[in-house]
Amino acid sequence: MAKQTAGSYKVDYEAIVEQVQAFLNPKDEHGKRRLALLKAAFAVLAEVGFEGMRTRAVARRAKVNIATLHYYFPSKQTLIEGLAEWIGARFVVLHGPCPEPSGVPALDRLRQEFSDGLFYLREHPEMILVMQELGLRAKRDPQVQKIVEQLNRYWRTGLGWMIRSGVAEGAFRSDLPAEDLLVFVVAALTGAADLQPEQIERLRANVEEWILTPSAKERAGLTGIGEAAR
Repeated sequence: MAKQTAGSYKVDYEAIVEQVQAFLNPKDEHGKRRLALLKAAFAVLAEVGFEGMRTRAVARRAKVNIATLHYYFPSKQTLIEGLAEWIGARFVVLHGPCPEPSGVPALDRLRQEFSDGLFYLREHPEMILVMQELGLRAKRDPQVQKIVEQLNRYWRTGLGWMIRSGVAEGAFRSDLPAEDLLVFVVAALTGAADLQPEQIERLRANVEEWILTPSAKERAGLTGIGEAAR
């Protein structure tokens, strides 16, 4: 999920980051213990999958008794809700390297999304694995589906802003509804989780070929990028 840095969204993003940092770095003992339990739940889910996840296994991983776990999370559902919140917070603050400025801000934001995806695959593959586990469970569990939808809402909101800004800047094509562009970019980024790094680079180049206007390609020096990606 790319860092947004333009217009009024900048203020919103910075406020979100401040809240997330407080959540990930609690000062009080209650918050620290709760965070430790969420980290243990994440480790168990990444190791054995959703079907094998048990609250007792989480308690053992956190080195607490089951009563302590239930004090912070009365049910498995509340534990999963807390886990989704923690994963979402990590996505907000963990980012791949910033791309070299291209002279086209919207293109830089799009490239940051792909940089983030590569970063998660290379440095934090367990985050992708857990997200896939939650996604599979969501297909059969309406409650988990609500959690996953909430988890994805901020990301999609940021992407929607990126698309609309790119169209307004004249960088992204305007002959299609912005919602159609958003669906395309979401599908590309989501599917990238199952690709090899070199395949992601080719995907990125082809997304740029499809979404950028001719003037944006010229400004960024990207004439013929579709052919180069093949």
